[in-house]
Amino acid sequence: MRLFRRWIIFSCVVSLFSAPVTARAAEFNPEHIISDSEMRDASTMDLAGIRQFLMSKGGLDAEFDIDPIDGMLKNGSQLIHAAAERYQVNPRYILALLQKESSIVETGRPTDRQRDWAAGYALCDGCARSAPLAKKYKGLGRQIDAGAGWMDWYLRNAASLGKLQAGQQFTADGAKLTPTNLVTAALYSYTPHAHGNRLLWSILQRWFGGVDDLRLPDGALVRNMTTGAVAVIEGGKFRPILNRSVLVTRFNTTNIIDLNQYDFATLQERSSGAPLRFADLSLVRSEDGAIYLLIGTAKRLIPSTEVFRQIGFNPEEVEDVRATDIAEYADAAPITADSSFPTGQLLQNAQTGGVYYVEAGVKHPLVDRAILTANFFGDRIVRVTPAALAGLENGDAVKFSEGTLVKTKDDPTVYLISGSKKRPFTSEKIFLAFGYTFTNVLVTSSRALALHELGEPMVLTAQ
Repeated sequence: MRLFRRWIIFSCVVSLFSAPVTARAAEFNPEHIISDSEMRDASTMDLAGIRQFLMSKGGLDAEFDIDPIDGMLKNGSQLIHAAAERYQVNPRYILALLQKESSIVETGRPTDRQRDWAAGYALCDGCARSAPLAKKYKGLGRQIDAGAGWMDWYLRNAASLGKLQAGQQFTADGAKLTPTNLVTAALYSYTPHAHGNRLLWSILQRWFGGVDDLRLPDGALVRNMTTGAVAVIEGGKFRPILNRSVLVTRFNTTNIIDLNQYDFATLQERSSGAPLRFADLSLVRSEDGAIYLLIGTAKRLIPSTEVFRQIGFNPEEVEDVRATDIAEYADAAPITADSSFPTGQLLQNAQTGGVYYVEAGVKHPLVDRAILTANFFGDRIVRVTPAALAGLENGDAVKFSEGTLVKTKDDPTVYLISGSKKRPFTSEKIFLAFGYTFTNVLVTSSRALALHELGEPMVLTAQ
């Protein structure tokens, strides 16, 4: 049965996870991004380790500039090591800061702009690079020194200068946060955006550990914030969606989750699955000449050219494929000349107002308007007589599509439909940490919610 809408209003939501940067995996806490002791650990990488790391990522180690403190000409690894030792700042943080601000670490040959503004220092929102203050810190050596030196300066002087402190509430991206330690306060002072610090954490996690905690439920749609690429999590696998027609005909994207490019790449590398190629209602022909209509997760054989013509399909729409390309589709009843609504249709009882999804001569009731909104938003509904509906076979009620967020009017618990089960969020914190928004939660009836078996609660990390 096809349980998704054909056209969609896109909705951009906040990023998925964040977590403290520690050697062990931990749950997201935006109020404690990096510990004070970790930031001050300048021994995590020696000069040789920094050089080896840079050489494995790109060409920064081959870039030279003057160290503004001692006036010596140094390459990238020497500049980073010197700054880490000078200010007793973790070199891993310096590396991640450079990547967050300019992507210079994972660049084969850095551009002049990347070198000149590697740490983003003295470039506030709306500030011109030609401003006197910006020019003072222009250049690879100055940027690396300033990026590390600023953190040391903040940690030593924030209290006396009245800067943001641990335990002091502030607002970032519309959310109220209270940093639990001084380093987290410093990070928000350097980058006053939640998504920027989320990106810093993601880079550290990808490079130095912790990414195995990035877990998403089946049915979750994710989008690369940088490239716009989209994938779905199915059976624990990351399955790229190759074109927009597949996305808009097979999935409900109201609750799509935007990930930065590092989290997106991490998911893909760790649990890569086969891409999704075919839009809903695609016509395909396998090597043996058999033609199928792909509808939902099933394939229906069209047994003859005569039936093909009678149904009114267009021969030019048939795509030649290999049997392995459609092996994941379950075999459903063949389409015959007598098949009723082979491509699916919404029918409404003109007398009672009840709506059904009809496919292959079977009518499936929609027991709540929220299911119509979630699965068939914008689809045409045809009014028919009770007699017309009576001639159709009765089928199971339509359930909510994968990835739908639902609740009932009288219960504040929000559920995610995943694997056809309803998985409850046990707290607002967990709900928001997944990147979902309450405006996208559909209010439904207890009867509609009861169509789904209760699943495991949603958690931030794999237990």
